[in-house]
Formats: sequence, structure tokens, C-alpha cells
Amino acid sequence: MRAIITILAALLCTASLASADEHFDVLTIDGQAYNDVTITSVTATDIYFMHAKGLGSAKLKDLDPQLQQHFHYNPAKAKTAEMSGGSAGNPPDFSNPQATLNDAMARARFIINQPVTPVAQIEGMDVAYYPEGWFHPGAIRPDFNTVDVRTTQDTHYAEHKYATSQLNPGICFPGSELEFNSMTKFFYTDRSLPKKKLTEEEMVEINRLYRIIGTCEQKIAEAGTAGVASTSGSSTGAATPVNAALGFVSTHKATLASVAAGLAFVLMLILNFRKSSADA
Repeated sequence: MRAIITILAALLCTASLASADEHFDVLTIDGQAYNDVTITSVTATDIYFMHAKGLGSAKLKDLDPQLQQHFHYNPAKAKTAEMSGGSAGNPPDFSNPQATLNDAMARARFIINQPVTPVAQIEGMDVAYYPEGWFHPGAIRPDFNTVDVRTTQDTHYAEHKYATSQLNPGICFPGSELEFNSMTKFFYTDRSLPKKKLTEEEMVEINRLYRIIGTCEQKIAEAGTAGVASTSGSSTGAATPVNAALGFVSTHKATLASVAAGLAFVLMLILNFRKSSADA
């Protein structure tokens, strides 16, 4: 019976991972066709993928019924995942904070760096020009435990129909699709391109991932401090002067014995010399 249960569990795990790394020549989602698609991750609520023009994601509930079935969409599980506070559908594994930190950072980076639609620039278009590029150098490290990226979203690009920079000759981008956010800039990868305006749902997910990052960093720091404390001594082996002296003697026993023997020999020579002088 135990062997059967183990086999069934393995099969279930395999089924849940079956869609990851799957390739589609064309994948149509909500009327938009994506070419050369590779599925990178499937959760209870979303699929994430790479395609010929960049990165993409979609809600399973918005897919055609056939695709929903293909990606094992379960409305009940999706609702539970959303109620738990995120699209990932699984609680973070804080028993392995480094792996969980890396995963949360990768997910945040994926969402923040989604591609924006490029448009060929022609004369007469309402285009805002940014001669120095899209972003200034440097980035503020967010306070992952408290920041709300919804409050720092800047959508001033929408003042013009299109926007471009010296980094993108002949190409512009719809202003309504763009944003700048000082609290997500930390994860910007290609700064030669503008960033996609995130939806409310995406920003809520970023906030959730930030909390995971903050918690993991704290746990890693605590583990490092505990490691230093354990090597610096305890109540039975603290690094007191007496313990330090005893440790030195224990480590250099042979050398100290040789020095002691040499000193005893010199002392004997001095005593013999004094005795000889006294007899004379």
C-alpha cells in the first residue's frame, strides 16, 4: 500500500510539472497570437511564457476551455490560491530561505520586465522624446517588508500618445502602456527599453513577492548571526582569558615542552657555573 501511495504521489507531481518548458509554435490567448512560445511556469492561476518578442503571462481563467484543460485549470484551486494572497498558489517554503528568495526575485523580475509594444515612428506622430534615455543611473533598494509599489507608480508617459528616446531610433511606444516606478527599478534588466504599466493585480503580486523577499533576507541574516554566535563560544566554552590560555597551551604543547627543556638546561648551566666559581 505504501509503495502504491508513493507511486501515485510521484505521478501527481509529474502531472503538475508537465506543462513547464512545453513548446508551442503558436499560442493564441484572448485573440492575440504569440509565436515560438515556451511555457516557463504554470501556477494554479497563471501561465508564464517566453515568446518570439519577449515575455508574457496570462490568467488561466481567461484561456479557451481547451487550453484551460490542457494546463489543468481548476477553478476551486485557483480561488483558494487567490484567497491565500498570490498567484503562485503555494505558500513560500521558509525552511529553505535562499531558494525561496531566489524564486521570489525571479518572479518579481519576470513581472516587472514584461515587454512593451514597439511601434514604427513616422512623421506627424504625437511622440514625447527623452534625449537622456528612459531612466537615470542607479536604483533605490526597496524596503521589501513595507513598501507598496502601487503608491509609487508613475504614468506620466500617458500625457503623449507615444514616447521614445535616443536609445530607440525609429521606434516609439504607446504612452498609455508605460510606467516608471522607483520601487521596482531595482529589478529593471534592460534599461534601454521603457517598462510596461503594471496592472493593479500585478502590483499586488509584486507586493506579495516583496514580503517573501524581506522575510527570507531576515531569516538568512538570522542564520548567519546564529552561525557566528555558535563559533564564538557558549556558557561552557566562552572565549575568556583562561580558556584562551588553555587553548594556546593545548595547541602548542610540543613547542612549549621544548622551550621548557631548553630553559631548564640553561638554568642548570648557570647553577653549575656558580658552584664552580664558589669552590674556586
